Amino acid sequence: MYKAKDNILAVWQPVGVSTNRLSQIVGERYGTLSSHTGTLDPMAEGVVIILLGDTRLKKYEYAHWHKVYEFEIIFGISTDSFDAMGFINNQNKKVPSKKEVQKTLQDFIGSYSQHVPMYSAVKVKGKKLFERAHAGEVLESTPVKKGEIFELRLKRFSEVSFKSCAKNILKRISLVKGDFRQELLISQWQKFIGKDKKVIKAKFEVEMSKGLYVRSLSQDICKKLGCLGFTYSIIRTRNGIYGKQESVTPEKLFGSRHNFDNFVSGIKS
Repeated sequence: MYKAKDNILAVWQPVGVSTNRLSQIVGERYGTLSSHTGTLDPMAEGVVIILLGDTRLKKYEYAHWHKVYEFEIIFGISTDSFDAMGFINNQNKKVPSKKEVQKTLQDFIGSYSQHVPMYSAVKVKGKKLFERAHAGEVLESTPVKKGEIFELRLKRFSEVSFKSCAKNILKRISLVKGDFRQELLISQWQKFIGKDKKVIKAKFEVEMSKGLYVRSLSQDICKKLGCLGFTYSIIRTRNGIYGKQESVTPEKLFGSRHNFDNFVSGIKS
């Protein structure tokens, strides 16, 4: 069994697995109760901190750790969820220049407020926002989250084939567990497989305080630039002092990816 130092375990969460489910099965693996310090989106991957035993009661203390993400935005297309797990709701040909993007990023450093995505687990009057969205409810505004951005930089800016991006999106959607409109979304993205359209994709790195949504940050960047965009990918590369090198993979923790998938599905052999 992989040893958890001080009942703190950094796990590299793969795409498609719920953070809550990951925390639960890790606790079962160690024969104790567990919790985590921050959820990742279904299409995201990266470092998740699992707290075991009595350490789980310090959840909010450890949740204050800074988090670092790498994320990508595809410009010219927007979705209702702000990422690839959403339906396209607008398209245009307006894209920013690399220079415009670099200049805009400086405006986000420091205190920062954002509206949470409609497709999120944040509750409004006791009901999760994504449940309201699925029911067809339209809110004038979503709750505001306040935090701080310590660093935000552009890592890459390039023209890419949207056909290859769509293939990657379809692959990741197929890995997502749970009811996230997968069948309809797969049908949507499959339409782009036969089109060799070129799009601009930008890769960013951000360090920020707890509770902020990368998806909302991506939308605020696009609004500042006066263009459309959606979050193509998100990777949490660091959570406090823990990065990928300090994280255990599901394969190592459960013996194999097959065993891990069985645990996620509730099958224990």
